[in-house]
Amino acid sequence: MTIDVVAACWTTAGPAEPLGPDDRSPVPIRDRVELASAAGFTGFGIRHGDLLAVESEMGFSEFRRILDANGMKFLDVEFLEGWYARDETRARSDRQRADFLRAAAELGVNLIKVGGNLSGGAYDVNQVAEEFAILGEQAHRAGAKIGLEPMPFADITDAAAGLEVVLRADHPSAGLFLDLWHIGRAGTDVTSLADIPVKCIAGVELADADREVRGPLLHDTVNHRRFPGEGVLDVAGFVNAVTKTGFSGPWGIEMLSTDYREMPVPIAARRAFASAAAYLQS
Repeated sequence: MTIDVVAACWTTAGPAEPLGPDDRSPVPIRDRVELASAAGFTGFGIRHGDLLAVESEMGFSEFRRILDANGMKFLDVEFLEGWYARDETRARSDRQRADFLRAAAELGVNLIKVGGNLSGGAYDVNQVAEEFAILGEQAHRAGAKIGLEPMPFADITDAAAGLEVVLRADHPSAGLFLDLWHIGRAGTDVTSLADIPVKCIAGVELADADREVRGPLLHDTVNHRRFPGEGVLDVAGFVNAVTKTGFSGPWGIEMLSTDYREMPVPIAARRAFASAAAYLQS
């Protein structure tokens, strides 16, 4: 059985620094796609900065040709914040939104990943749901879906909070994005995920984590993730619960850590794919 696995944006980004002033990957995009394909991936993820560089340097049509030539059936773009903000951050978010929607329409994008306020705080769930439904409709018109990724250090902290937004928004192109690292660090019992309606799941990613959190959660997630099976999270239980919903893929793997960024990309991509596939093969 063929397993469709997406190499999320950091998985092929090499030494790119997520928290640095410039998070763009120094690895040429063609190389990244070819290495992902050689490792076994059939999906590719890219961040906003790299996406704009691709558009400027080669154009979306050439990027699509590269993706197709390497068997990439799925393309995820990320990461949109501030989409329900009521302050000065909204203008920047709206510009990024326009970039993502343009890419979806011209390039062909399966999923646009979005999150809450990564600094935490309170939010009006009805206002967020209303904005999420608008996002979903805009994505639908561009041929894509929106995936809301809860994070334990954000305002939308866990799967339950994210699902409430999704259910209130009630748009077929706006769903929940489940990243096991965030699910685990939020303290969610993975078996509870089996109760999520499959129509509400936009995407899923595997990862693993150490037993102890090192530093702030934001730093822990970008500096200390582990390959699936090399940490303490219940990867098998997570896959089992999500599968019980009826979700059939594609599955992603989001690998980023200090150690991972030091690995040669060909080796890193192969290890990432193999560690995910070990839990997905029936």
